[in-house]
Amino acid sequence: MPTPIKTTHALLLASGDPPATVHIKNIQSTITGPSDAWGRTNRPQPISISVTVRMLKSFGSTSTADALASDTVHYGLLTKAVLSTLTRLDAHDQILTLPDVLENIWIDLTGLDTFGSPVDDDKGPPFLQLQFIKSLDVSVRLPKATLQGDGVSLTGTAVFSNGAMTMRGMRLRIHDLRIPILIGLNPNERCAKQTVVTNVEVERFDEVLDSYCLLEDVVVKAMTNSSFETIEALLADLALQITTHLAKKHQEPLDGEGWLLKIAVEKPIAVVFADAPCVELRINTNDVILTKEVA
Repeated sequence: MPTPIKTTHALLLASGDPPATVHIKNIQSTITGPSDAWGRTNRPQPISISVTVRMLKSFGSTSTADALASDTVHYGLLTKAVLSTLTRLDAHDQILTLPDVLENIWIDLTGLDTFGSPVDDDKGPPFLQLQFIKSLDVSVRLPKATLQGDGVSLTGTAVFSNGAMTMRGMRLRIHDLRIPILIGLNPNERCAKQTVVTNVEVERFDEVLDSYCLLEDVVVKAMTNSSFETIEALLADLALQITTHLAKKHQEPLDGEGWLLKIAVEKPIAVVFADAPCVELRINTNDVILTKEVA
């Protein structure tokens, strides 16, 4: 039976607060394969990987003896393991997608694929000992893979019990799209466009191909053509446009529970004495389709 795919919130509820956590943020390297900002494949570009390991128990032997034991994860060796995977991938001739990169890192760390199935591997045992781990996040980010933003990331998450994956999650995020649009209630805001910052996440997103360039295009076109007075109306329209795109171009999760969208829009210059007001919408695509007919 396949491991069920859930939202980030459901995974957090299932795993609970971990007694100990090891993070490594933004391991930087280069990768050749995934689509760049123009949708071109197999061109070198920067990549950063972040890993969060939530332990099943608090640090015991490591803290009392002041020496590394199985109750923790050596962040230096974890970094080397991730970089070793990237080096191995760069030595291959096959064209990789961003999901491929995440999958390979995940396999080398856990011995499982991102669906929770064991993988026979001649490279030796996986880096992590899953029997000591409560949950794991691996995020792979391409900071230059969007035309108008700060890149794209794909994050895999899993909850473990007795070394087996019991729940999993996958989310695609487009970071900080900066788009000038006509928006606002005030008379001055109706006279000229202002730049807004938009973040889009799609949770429960299982896809083997690179999908972020088309998704960015959908978001940019919807926003560029808009002239709403409120961010709330803009968010509702974005949810409809993204849901329509996903329904046409991608296979819905097999459990029929749809994708979860998280869309946030900031207006950096709207409030002079604040960084930016932000309005955020979280909505399941099934709810969007129920209220609006997909074009």
